[in-house]
Amino acid sequence: MQSLLVEACWRPMESDVAGDFHDLVDLKDGRAAVVIGDVAGVGLAAAEHADDLRAELSRLFRRTDDPAEALSLLDDCIERGSEEFYSTLACAVVDPASSRVVLASAGHPPIVMADGLETRFLEGTVGPPVGLKGVRRATTYSVDGDAALFLYTDGLVERRDRSLDDTLEVLLHAGRGMHGAVASAAELARRATARLGQPTDDATVVSVRMLTGGVRASLGTGPVASRARVVLRLYLDSRDLRSARTESIVNELALQARDEFDLVTEVVDVSQPGADTGRDGVLAAPSIVRVEPEPKVRVVGTVRSVAELAGALQLPLTEEDP
Repeated sequence: MQSLLVEACWRPMESDVAGDFHDLVDLKDGRAAVVIGDVAGVGLAAAEHADDLRAELSRLFRRTDDPAEALSLLDDCIERGSEEFYSTLACAVVDPASSRVVLASAGHPPIVMADGLETRFLEGTVGPPVGLKGVRRATTYSVDGDAALFLYTDGLVERRDRSLDDTLEVLLHAGRGMHGAVASAAELARRATARLGQPTDDATVVSVRMLTGGVRASLGTGPVASRARVVLRLYLDSRDLRSARTESIVNELALQARDEFDLVTEVVDVSQPGADTGRDGVLAAPSIVRVEPEPKVRVVGTVRSVAELAGALQLPLTEEDP
């Protein structure tokens, strides 16, 4: 059984609002739609359009699981609107069970796939930006082993003094060797900006990788000390049955692991006003973040067993005898 690890980092150019947006939509069958977009402009006006697009796409993915069809339906919604604006989008429907991803793009920069051996762009079929009707097609790729996908906005790579072809090549070099535990959105952003300098526009990076449930791994880069402290932050929706099941599995994990490490949990109910989800970049509930030891590890969506959760969080756990 595999689970999905999605991480995001972003940097707005004005205050704490941006025309960049990203989202994770649970398709209820083990798959998830990962979305990233970029509305032209910066500041509040662009952010308001971005919020509208994010909400509309979330609704459309309840009607279809085809990312190309979702973009076509979004075209229709924009056409009925009273205001014109320019936005690029990329959608990736990821299936951990088959290790496949279905991609569709509306004028967006190409997604990067890194598997430790090579780093390449998944070009697929790129249609026109949102709002400009045209051919919308999806392309399917295999994501094997501990390969990672990176979605990003053009603010990460566009620089006034360099061609886009040049900066995209730099991005490929920055992504070399990024697979497995080192393949995070924050790490790619760090490597890219170290080579290109700081962005001059809103910039967002989203990383996606699949984790095999039941894998035994050490925390961090070395062996886990006896009675290590592990802190988990649970983002749950008290109205949602899946969140209740997830919390139950976390409680069971705490019981099974009591002789191996000290597990501390903090629960954030996202249904309550003022719930702080921004510090961990959480996009959906249920989500679990391994806060300590660093680096952070996130698990998004439903988990089915203690073993699956321990593997996804990279926690060493001795299986109990039957």
